[in-house]
Amino acid sequence: MDLVNFIHEVGTLKLIPRSGWLKVGVKNPESVAEHSFRAAIIAFLLAKESGIEKALKSAFCALVHDLHESRTMDLHGLAKKYVKVDEEKVKNEQVSFGIDFKDISDVEKFVKDADKLELAFQAVEYSNITKFAIEFAEELEFETDIARKIYEELMKRKDPRWWR
Repeated sequence: MDLVNFIHEVGTLKLIPRSGWLKVGVKNPESVAEHSFRAAIIAFLLAKESGIEKALKSAFCALVHDLHESRTMDLHGLAKKYVKVDEEKVKNEQVSFGIDFKDISDVEKFVKDADKLELAFQAVEYSNITKFAIEFAEELEFETDIARKIYEELMKRKDPRWWR
């Protein structure tokens, strides 16, 4: 196990742009690392009513949910129609560093909802740059009530100016 190399690999997520935003004209989109950070905070908030252990597990799982992209890059939906990536192979190799992706069934709904919510928030924020960004946030479906409520409020406001 070479933790030094693995930590460098994790660092490359700061350099990998979320590619879907490039398709709609965002010139300097958020990185995979930035997306994962906010998704982790959201996952924690969604799961906290289920107890601190689930909240922490949800946050960690959201933090590493796109870790495979350190090797595969971030592929947007259109690219995935043409390119097959073996995410499981990457995750299985990364398990050797102590990250277990198998036992997440109890928090999976929080992680999936956090991933979608983070996308929706980013879409609202990028809608100031391009009108097409908001399309990424439209008609998303959620498994948890709290995520659904946050999403509905976000889409009602569609205003990223949190300081107001």
